[in-house]
Amino acid sequence: MRSRKHLRHTLSALTGALVLVTILACGGGGGDNPWAQDGSDWDTKDDSEDGGPDRRVLVESASVEPGSVADHLMTSGTLEGEFQADLFPEATGVVSRIQVEEGELVRAGQTLAIISNPSLDAGAERASVDVAKAKRGVDEAERLHTSGAISDKELQDARDVLAMSQASYSEATRSRGFTSIDSPIAGTVSVREIRVGELANSGRRAFQVVDLSKLRVVVQLPERDLARISVGQTALLTGAYDDDLQVDGSISRISPVVDPTTGTVKVTVDVAPGQTIIRPGQYVKVRIEVDRHADVLTIPRRALAWDDGEPVAWKIVDKPSDTDANDASDPDTNEDRSKGFFARWFETRQERVEATVENDPWEGIPRRGVEKIRLEIGFTDTKRVEIIGGLEQGELVVQVGSGGLRAETLVKLPGDPDPEVETASDVDEPEQDKASSKSSDGAKG
Repeated sequence: MRSRKHLRHTLSALTGALVLVTILACGGGGGDNPWAQDGSDWDTKDDSEDGGPDRRVLVESASVEPGSVADHLMTSGTLEGEFQADLFPEATGVVSRIQVEEGELVRAGQTLAIISNPSLDAGAERASVDVAKAKRGVDEAERLHTSGAISDKELQDARDVLAMSQASYSEATRSRGFTSIDSPIAGTVSVREIRVGELANSGRRAFQVVDLSKLRVVVQLPERDLARISVGQTALLTGAYDDDLQVDGSISRISPVVDPTTGTVKVTVDVAPGQTIIRPGQYVKVRIEVDRHADVLTIPRRALAWDDGEPVAWKIVDKPSDTDANDASDPDTNEDRSKGFFARWFETRQERVEATVENDPWEGIPRRGVEKIRLEIGFTDTKRVEIIGGLEQGELVVQVGSGGLRAETLVKLPGDPDPEVETASDVDEPEQDKASSKSSDGAKG
């Protein structure tokens, strides 16, 4: 009994569902939607509410074109002068005069500062007196030796005393000369670390002089790269904190030995003459060009993106218009079929699409989309990327504005015309009209 009752309920439910489907398919004679409220059809939302049929992202494009791309070794180091001198006082004393300042040009042998040391001056004076006394002793000994009053040995002793006095005088005079600090090279005073009145000594640097016309950077390269470098190869030096600060250079020396501790070789890169935007002591990045591919397909480095570690680019492609798609799928090709509920709904949607296309502000403007293309790349430098596979010459890629792009995104280029856009005043006018009409109605009432 229980199973029969359950079977009757099941058959009743299936019969009701079949009747409902039949009503929907035939349109119930009148073709109205039984669930519609106030005579409205399903899905009456206007496509224009979310920004219109074609919302386009402004991007900047670049063409795939032949070019030249170099391969580089990357390293870094600190700039220094080829000719650079740290000057230390050779004698202890008080700084009495400074004759140059930082940034001034000096010549070789020029005095930079004077140090006062009274004890050195007194020693030189004593040595001078001793020399004069020894000379008188030699004169007297020669006179006595001529008369036979003294022996040859005594005359020689007098002459030895004179020689020793003269040596002491020379040493005292030289020590007194240490009170001046002179530059051994021509260049620019880069550092001054003493001040007038201070006690200077040989353990503290007083000046640094650098020849700014010849700068270099000494770098350490792994021994595995020895086969790729040679004297004369070009290099690009870039500021560590300013990529716009760039100067040219070239390899001038390669050490003949490898440091067994670090496994590196010392390489000297000279800065090209006439570069005045960099200074000794700056930390720079060094790119040494070791190979170059010419006449290969390239794109700007800004157009290169990465997806799961793979190189990709967004290629700009032409998209078919919505009008073409709608013409190809016209639902009213058969005029004789009965128009039930679903036919009426589809016809209404088609009319909306046609009205939207007819008033499309983008009409006449190229309809462009994007495709993510996986690339096979070769050399990469600071500006260009070598393309081995994935793109063809003349194709366009996105180089600015690729963030957030998807396969269905429509894009526009800076040269494309912009459609007219409603202004705020145009939008507000109807609201103002409504408000004014309401106020007038209230006054009449």
